[in-house]
Amino acid sequence: MVTEVRARTNAGYRRKNTVIITIITLLSCFALVMVIYNLIKGSYLFSAAWFIATILAGTYVLIRINTVYSTYIMTDRVSIYMKNWTNDFLPYDYDNSVKILSEFIPAKTKIVEIPVNEISTVLIGTKNFIKRNVAPDTDFVKNVKELERSKDFYRKRTITSMDIFYVETYDRECYYMPVVNFDTKDITKIVQAIQRRNPDLIFKSSSKAYRKLMVKR
Repeated sequence: MVTEVRARTNAGYRRKNTVIITIITLLSCFALVMVIYNLIKGSYLFSAAWFIATILAGTYVLIRINTVYSTYIMTDRVSIYMKNWTNDFLPYDYDNSVKILSEFIPAKTKIVEIPVNEISTVLIGTKNFIKRNVAPDTDFVKNVKELERSKDFYRKRTITSMDIFYVETYDRECYYMPVVNFDTKDITKIVQAIQRRNPDLIFKSSSKAYRKLMVKR
């Protein structure tokens, strides 16, 4: 029987965010009640204010859920499956044509399947670390450069600091996704599963935690 290994955000981070999401959801419900209450009273200005609070709280909850629970990396030892946001990097729709709404719409997700025996390289680290270790004409480098030119300081800072899981095949196809707050041991197990099929796998990481675990395998 084939055993699956799945890496996702670590348990402590998920528990913490479950509490936050629950609290904000309750506040959102309270705000909605206040919208109705003020409408009945005829206090339309207060009703509008509470409505805006409801929308903001609801949006926060949706994007937080998308951030914490939506993405993962999984292997059945034959293929690896990477579930990531369609924009590759962030849990909200920063490419939305209506810029004012871009940070209030959760990004859609996608799943890619990569056969393990086709993988030649696995890199884990920051965008700059990965850029130093891949060819300059890869899709990763092209996409990162677009974000680096962004005028959004928060977006640029987020992209700069996040850890990224990068996979390249022998055909030079590349796949990647953020692994911020992911369980380090589970990601290590996935890399080890790839390494068993591909003894010549190139693995590099800027993180001491990953290098230390790989040495112990």
